[in-house]
Amino acid sequence: MSIDIEFGTSLNNGDAAHLAATTEAITSAMQRVREQHAAYSWVWTDEIRCRGCNASLDIPLLASTKVNADKAFQEHQAVQLDALLAADGGSGPLVR
Repeated sequence: MSIDIEFGTSLNNGDAAHLAATTEAITSAMQRVREQHAAYSWVWTDEIRCRGCNASLDIPLLASTKVNADKAFQEHQAVQLDALLAADGGSGPLVR
């Protein structure tokens, strides 16, 4: 996937290089999260489990639909991505 953005003259070469490195690091981290936390399984009507890390994710009992399960799993993946980026913050191009 590529996104073309015109930055104009306000983005110098150093900033462009930093942006490219940061974008690459985020893309790489997202790919690792998707590989390590690729899917979930239903355990019970109000619980799913990540197949990658075996984390138990609760779904509201009266709203246990695939849409809500997908939403809970996407939140789980987002938390994993944040943790991965935070852990990489000191060693890679990402500085938070």
